[in-house]
Amino acid sequence: MSLNPALLQPLPGAVLAALLAATPALPLAALAAAPSAAVSAAPTPTTPAVSASGFDRRRYTPAILRLSFSGNRSAAGEPGQGSFLDLTLVPLSGEPIGRRVPVNTSAFAALLRSLYGQLSRQAPLEVDNPRAPARQLYQLLLGPLVSDLERLGVTTLLVAAEPGLQAVPLAALHDGSRYFGERYAFSLTPAIGLTPLALPTTPPEARSLAAGASRFEGLAPLPLVPQELARIHQGSRVDRYLDRSFTPSVLVERLADPRVNRVHVATHAEFMPGGPSQAQLFTGTEPFPLARFAQLRQRRSDQPLDLIVLSACRTALGDRDSELGFAGLALQAGARSAVGTLWYVDDVATAAFFVQYYRYLERGMPKAEALQATRSAMASGAIRLQGGRVLGVEDQILLDDLSSSQQLRVADGLRHPFFWAGITMLGVPW
Repeated sequence: MSLNPALLQPLPGAVLAALLAATPALPLAALAAAPSAAVSAAPTPTTPAVSASGFDRRRYTPAILRLSFSGNRSAAGEPGQGSFLDLTLVPLSGEPIGRRVPVNTSAFAALLRSLYGQLSRQAPLEVDNPRAPARQLYQLLLGPLVSDLERLGVTTLLVAAEPGLQAVPLAALHDGSRYFGERYAFSLTPAIGLTPLALPTTPPEARSLAAGASRFEGLAPLPLVPQELARIHQGSRVDRYLDRSFTPSVLVERLADPRVNRVHVATHAEFMPGGPSQAQLFTGTEPFPLARFAQLRQRRSDQPLDLIVLSACRTALGDRDSELGFAGLALQAGARSAVGTLWYVDDVATAAFFVQYYRYLERGMPKAEALQATRSAMASGAIRLQGGRVLGVEDQILLDDLSSSQQLRVADGLRHPFFWAGITMLGVPW
């Protein structure tokens, strides 16, 4: 399903206008003063904002990318044969750019199934082959705008994807040189018009919440959760609740506290087909219905949570109601950003990923850039097993005292996109 350049069309003006009608303007002045950390050497037009030398504030250039189907629809509203992919890029300044690509939806779905099959088996993605699913999906969804992204120096994308496109593992798509998740920082949103684009404000005496469970009845244990909770936040302004101290009432009360700004939850959860009413998260004492997350919006209307991270959560794919999983429910709760997983990943890899992620956040990186840097660290082998430890960037210890079985599960390394491409941010990337 390679993209034929002769078929590429500009997005019709009426369609472009309709897509932009619900797109708020990016907060230019605020984003120009994006959070800064270590500033690297002078950038070139193709230098990413995040590189081996740190985060370069001068290269921080966000944009909005809208992905949607148009054309023939079935009675149920699904895109049918004769459909198009409409791609719209809204930069910080200048005119929006639209592209329209004819797409065979059956072939598109087959490519997506094939890619998920490769990921689930940790099979080679064959990125040197232009016919590989990761390459073909990249060409369809991103290829038509590559030259525009490079010309504008875009480093960060807020991707507004309609149902049917939200479960595409964008980070695992490949352009023949690099994975999309390494090249760009990005987040997803199901509704751009309802996404708060302004920069976050930090409340006075802001605190973090770290909660999780490692032992369950009838479910596999998560023995690395204690280490994960202990290592993800440094400093004194963090409240930790582990196992029996992690109860539904604690979760509700602490999430409603306006001083709590960032939340990390590490536990089992299940998101079954059928939507939010079928989702539950396992605390250290009993299940917690995820539908209750939506009640938090009213209680925190004046001070939304900046970030919720849901680690070790399972999301059911293939069901339109559950395509955004737990992170989508966190957005319903009023969080500006939420991180969840498109598939279940081994707890060794997940714990190591998030410990490294928070190290980057503590350096002052924006949230999506910290994810990008962590993905790159895994893909490059900078996060690796050494003896009974998992070491991260600059040889910092992320996890230690791993059992022989835990070591065996990651003995072949963590470079494969299976370990890092499913961890996805929803909401605003900054």
